Amino acid sequence: MKTFCRFPATAVLWCISICLWCMCLNASEQVDPRLITTAAEVKALTYEDAATGIPVRLCGVFIGSADPPELAFVIQDETETIYVLSWTDMVGQLKLGDLVELEGETRPGSYAPEVEAKQIRVIGQRPIPAPRPVTIDYLYLGKDSSHWVTFSGVVRSAEVVQPGDTHYYESQVGSVIMEVASGNSRIPVEVKDQVDPNDYVDAELQISGICFERFDNHRHFVKPFVLIPKGVKPVIKKPSPEAPYDEPLVSFEELLTYQNQPKFGRHRIRMQGVVLDHQLGSVLWLRDGAHSLKVETRQNEQLIAGDKIDVLGFPKPGEYNPMLEDAEFRKLDDFELPVPAPVGDLSEAFQNDENLIQINAKLSSIRRFPTRTELILDWRHTPIRANLHIAEDVPIPGDWKPGSIVSVSGICVVESDSTVPLSGLWIPKTFQLLLRSTSDLSIIKSPSWWNWEHVAWLLFGFLILALLTIATIVQYSRLRFQEQERKRAIAETEFSAILNERTRLAREIHDTLSQSLGAISVQLELARMQANEMSDQLRGNLGMAHQLARNALTEARNSIWNMRSQILEECDLAEALKRNIQKLVDDSLVKSTFQVDGEVRRLSPLVENNLLRIGLEAVANSIKHANPALIGVRLQFEKNKVHLAVEDDGIGFVEGEQKNKERRSFGLVGIRERADLIGGKVTIESIPGQGTRIEVFVSA
Repeated sequence: MKTFCRFPATAVLWCISICLWCMCLNASEQVDPRLITTAAEVKALTYEDAATGIPVRLCGVFIGSADPPELAFVIQDETETIYVLSWTDMVGQLKLGDLVELEGETRPGSYAPEVEAKQIRVIGQRPIPAPRPVTIDYLYLGKDSSHWVTFSGVVRSAEVVQPGDTHYYESQVGSVIMEVASGNSRIPVEVKDQVDPNDYVDAELQISGICFERFDNHRHFVKPFVLIPKGVKPVIKKPSPEAPYDEPLVSFEELLTYQNQPKFGRHRIRMQGVVLDHQLGSVLWLRDGAHSLKVETRQNEQLIAGDKIDVLGFPKPGEYNPMLEDAEFRKLDDFELPVPAPVGDLSEAFQNDENLIQINAKLSSIRRFPTRTELILDWRHTPIRANLHIAEDVPIPGDWKPGSIVSVSGICVVESDSTVPLSGLWIPKTFQLLLRSTSDLSIIKSPSWWNWEHVAWLLFGFLILALLTIATIVQYSRLRFQEQERKRAIAETEFSAILNERTRLAREIHDTLSQSLGAISVQLELARMQANEMSDQLRGNLGMAHQLARNALTEARNSIWNMRSQILEECDLAEALKRNIQKLVDDSLVKSTFQVDGEVRRLSPLVENNLLRIGLEAVANSIKHANPALIGVRLQFEKNKVHLAVEDDGIGFVEGEQKNKERRSFGLVGIRERADLIGGKVTIESIPGQGTRIEVFVSA
């Protein structure tokens, strides 16, 4: 019985344990262990973790809307503030101080982690948490994304965003954008409530708002920005003067000088002066008596040189002299055209920083840039840059030429360099000029025409002319050479045809006339030998006939030899000359020498055949008419030329006096004709009693 009762009790306990285990299992299945419940946990996520969409359940106070409007807002819980993005209709219904409960998931955000809300519920109201005190310098550390902060500063400028203003987003139209400064730092502030910007300029404010940031596409911090949400207004700690243009005037000498009890600090001062130049919406230069200063202003009211104005601006150290920034002005009725101050050396220029000055210099060069023109001036052996706001597509005066002596007026701007001392007196080294218009430069003396540029162009022109002349000569020579080659080809063709015909005639003469004359000579010789009974007169006639027949046969053989050129088919010109000259002198008592210089090469058939004939004709003439003891022949091959010389030590002659030497005269004429045929040149030198030298020069 005990055993029976004990068993049901144990079973009940087991059933209860199983039920509890199932309930815990169901609960664990419903709650994600990664669930984030505080804003600080979201802010602590890395980019990669936030991108995984970790579930979030947060409860915090609505601080205000953010950009984009109707989609984004900021809440603050007990740990941190967080930027929330949601596509639900609830965003536009939220009010300052609403206690909001939301569910969603994490996003990496464009700069810091954020939350995308899927469900939003308002569960009550809470007072807005107290903002965290910071400084503007601290906000530039980039650590306060979406934080609810408070700081103080002086308003430098304030304006209402107008429709169509491209500097701002469409959602910012109607807001007031202020530049708030503290020390050397400033930050833009957007006020969503409707306020009068004139109430804030030069006022010291206590600002409470949400800190956002500007960043690049690599998630790098660039600059902070503070948004004051609707329902929150800046607190004026020190108001701006009610009539700022009635404030006492400050002179240039009082700016940023040592004062035991300063008259002004972080607020605006009032100055008066004559306008030297004005770049609309950017900067103007103001002359205060003998001194001038630069004034930065975005006021869009055009001024001209000579206007007298009242200026309200914040003093600031410039590059060399003090300046005013974030200024506004009003035009007075007076007008005084400013006269440039003449400057003779660097010390005078440095005393006129930001003033309108005038110098005489030499214009060294002109450089054009997309939005400006830069002139380099040689002033007292010092290069000075002069800049003029004329784009490179706008023409400049035609008489602005390098080398001109010019008179230049412009705003003197002292240039800083790496040698600026850490403390003590700073003596600059150079300055630049800002020209107001092209009328600020006038030509005193135009440059001489003989400058390096013109000389270079002149030399370039001569070079081009020389190249064209050379090209023309080369082209003419090429055409002439081609024409000579064409004529030579035609002459060689004609010569080959003539040579073939002469060879044919030589064969015919050899086969007919020569053989007939030989037979006649033989018969006459036989008749003379057998004519014993003939009279002496008849034997004499037969002997004469036999001699005439032998002479005719010799002439026929010479003609055949002259008309044939087989020897040049067997060997070159040098070898042909050597063989034939040897044959000519073998039958005489004359001695001969033959010399070849240079590298022997084959020439065209026309040149070789005529040089061979000229050489043989000269040797034959010498043997027949000069009675020499020695004949020397020299054949010289040069690069583009062939030289043939025949020289003897015979009796010589005087040209034009060979009355009874028709044969020799005819031979010289033939030599000249053959030389002309191949484009050669013949020289004949002869001295009676000393010999003769014949030379032929041929290009080949």
